Amino acid sequence: MITKMMHRLAFRVAVVFLSMYGIVGCTSVEVNTELNSRYNHLLRDVEDEFPVASDIEEHVDLLKDARFLTIEKVVEIALMNNPDLNSMKERVKESAEKYPQVISPDDPALSIGIYPSTIVSDNSDFSYKVGLAQRFPYPGKLALKGEISLKEAEAKLGDFRSARLELILSVKSSCLTLFYVNRVIEINGEEKRIFEELKTVTTSRYAAGKGSLQEPAQAGVELARVEHRGITLNRMLRVAGARLNTLMGRGSSLPLPPPAGLPDVKKISDKEALVEEAIFNNPDIRAARLKKGSAVDSLKLAEMQYYPDFTVMGSYNRAWMADELRPFVGIGISVPIRFGRLDAGEREAKAKSSRLGFKLRAVLDRVRYEMEEAYQKLEESSHLEKHFLKTMLPATELNLEAARAGYKEGKNDFITLIAAEKALIKAKLEYERILVDMRIREAELSRIIGEEP
Repeated sequence: MITKMMHRLAFRVAVVFLSMYGIVGCTSVEVNTELNSRYNHLLRDVEDEFPVASDIEEHVDLLKDARFLTIEKVVEIALMNNPDLNSMKERVKESAEKYPQVISPDDPALSIGIYPSTIVSDNSDFSYKVGLAQRFPYPGKLALKGEISLKEAEAKLGDFRSARLELILSVKSSCLTLFYVNRVIEINGEEKRIFEELKTVTTSRYAAGKGSLQEPAQAGVELARVEHRGITLNRMLRVAGARLNTLMGRGSSLPLPPPAGLPDVKKISDKEALVEEAIFNNPDIRAARLKKGSAVDSLKLAEMQYYPDFTVMGSYNRAWMADELRPFVGIGISVPIRFGRLDAGEREAKAKSSRLGFKLRAVLDRVRYEMEEAYQKLEESSHLEKHFLKTMLPATELNLEAARAGYKEGKNDFITLIAAEKALIKAKLEYERILVDMRIREAELSRIIGEEP
C-alpha cells in the first residue's frame, strides 16, 4: 500500500516539476535570444583572435633558430607567451561566464512532508504533502542583468586589448633599446680605438721631445673613461635582454640573437584624422563607454527593484479527505516596502553612473592629450633626424678634420683635438638615440590609436 502511494507521489511531483520547468524555460527564451549571440561572439573573439601558446619551449626554440632578432617575431611570441597578458585573457573569460548565471531564474524549491500520526493510525490512511514553488523576477529584470553582465565582460575585453597594446609598446621599446645599446657599444669601441691610437701617437711625440707629458696623460684619462663606459654598457645590454626575455615569457638569462636593423618609419598622418581614429578605436575609450553603459543599465535595474517579483506554487495534500481538495496552485507576490534600502540602491546606482560618466570624459581627455604629446614628439624627432643628418654630423666631422689638421701643424693644442673627437662621438650617439626615439614614439602613436601589428 505504501509503495503504491510512493509511486503516485513520485508521479505527481514529476508532473508539477515539469510544469514549473516549462514555465521557467519559456520565461528565459526571450532573454537568451536577445543576448546569447553577443555572449557567443565575445567568447569567439577571445579564443580565436587571441591565441595562447600551449608550449613555451616551442617558442623558445623558434627564437633560438632566428639569425636576427626582429620586432615582428618578438611581438608575436610575447602576445602568445606573456603570462600577465594570458592572465588578463582568462579574466575576460571569467567575466563572460557570469552572463549565463545572471540570466538564469532561481532553482525551483521542492518541499515534501508527512503527517507522522497517520503512519501507524488505524483510523486514517497514510497522509503526506508535496509542493513545488518557483520564483520569477519581474519581467525585464533578467534581461537587464544579462545586459549589465555582458557590458562588463566586453569592458574587460577592452581592458585586455589595452593591455595587449601596452605590451606591444613595451616589446618594441625594449627591442629598440637593445638595438640602441648595441650601437652604442659599437661606437664606444670606435672611440676606444681612437684614444688608443692617440695615446700611442702622443707618447711617441713626448718621447721624441715634440710634446708635453700632459698629452699622453690626457689620452690615458679619456681611454680609461671609455673603458669604464664599456663595462656600464655591457650591464645595460644584459638588463635590456633580460627585460625583453621576461616580456616574451622566457627565462631572463636566455641568450638572444643580435637585433636586426631599424624598421622604417611611416609617414605621419594628419593629426585630426589620428584623433578621430583614436576616439573610435582606442580600447580604453571603448571600455569606458561600456562601463558607463553598464552603470546606466544598473540604474534601470535599481529602479525596477520597486516592482514585485512573483512566486508560482503548487502542492498536493493527501491529508484532505475529498480528492478535489488535494491539488493546490497559487501565486505569491513580493511586497517591496523597504523603501530605505530601495532608495539607497537607486542613489548608489545614480552615483556610479555619474562617476563613470566623469571617468569616460577623463579617458577621452587623456587620449586626446596623449595623442597631441606623441604627435608633437614624433614630429620633433623627425625634424631632429633630418637636422643631425644634414647639419650636425657633417659639421662635427668637419670640425674634427680641422682639429686634426691644426694639431699636426701645431696650430691647435691637444685639448682642442680631444674636444673635437668627443663632439663627434656625442653627435653620433645623439643621432642613434634620435633614430630609436622616432620609432618608439611611432609605437606610442600606434598604441593610442589602437593599432596592432
